[in-house]
Parts: sequence; structure tokens; C-alpha cells
Amino acid sequence: MKKLLFIVFMLPLMLSCGVGDDDGERLGDYIVGTWLRGWEEGDVVIEGSPLDEDGYPIWTPERFTDSKYCFKDDGGYNGMVRTGSFYSLNIDGDTIYTGNYRCDNSNLQLNFMMQGRQRQILAQVASFSETMMTIRYHYVESQLDITVIMRLRKE
Repeated sequence: MKKLLFIVFMLPLMLSCGVGDDDGERLGDYIVGTWLRGWEEGDVVIEGSPLDEDGYPIWTPERFTDSKYCFKDDGGYNGMVRTGSFYSLNIDGDTIYTGNYRCDNSNLQLNFMMQGRQRQILAQVASFSETMMTIRYHYVESQLDITVIMRLRKE
């Protein structure tokens, strides 16, 4: 279940790594570090969730247990595209996924192994600053549209 919840969250994140503004800023300038998933109301929005027998959405923000995403600068950066490795943790501190990322202006792509198969998540970055990013993605398997706010943890 935790892996499924992670996929739902990370798919969009993988697709998007920065929306370059006219001022030339790129998410690749800021993505390296530890990002914490927002837990405040509105930090995670899920659209398209099927309903249970009582009429309540099956997928809710509370069901996403992913809490931390760490992006390393062990790849390259040419001012447009940043690559490197990443890992993610759930609220219990357990590693969910480990792999590589590619951040290309408004796209974030995450590549990782799951159940012996190569997987990929693609996300669009709707907005970002030095300390916050909003990502959007479509989780194909469940037909969900998800928006997540992540904040950079200050070290």
C-alpha cells in the first residue's frame, strides 16, 4: 500500500522539475536538498478519486504517507538540465524508492526500480521558489490528478 501511495505521489514529481520564469530562474538551481511533503490542508489535492460504498473518496491526502524526498547533486547541471540521484522516505523513515532524477525546466522525471521493473514518474512543476515547489501529475493507473506542495527543509 505504501508503495502504491508513493507512486501516486511521485509520478508527477518525476515529470516536472522547474518552471523557468522570465527572470531566468530554474528549479534545477534549487532542487538539490531535502524536500518535505506539506501536511497542511490544501498541500495535497487529489481529483478523480473513486468513491467507496458510503460515497467517500478512496484516495485522500491523509493516505499519502510519503514525507521526504532527497535530491543529490551527484549528476550534472548545465544551467538547463540537472541530473542526479534521489531517494524518498515514508513517515516511518523507511526508504520507499531510490533512483535517478532529471530536472528539465518545468519537468521532473524520476527513474527507479520497483518489483524488479524499471519505473518512471513524470510531473509538471506548477510553481517554485528557493524553498517551495508545487507539482502536478496524472496517476494513470488510478486516473487521479494530484497536486502536491513540497517545502525545502532548512539544514
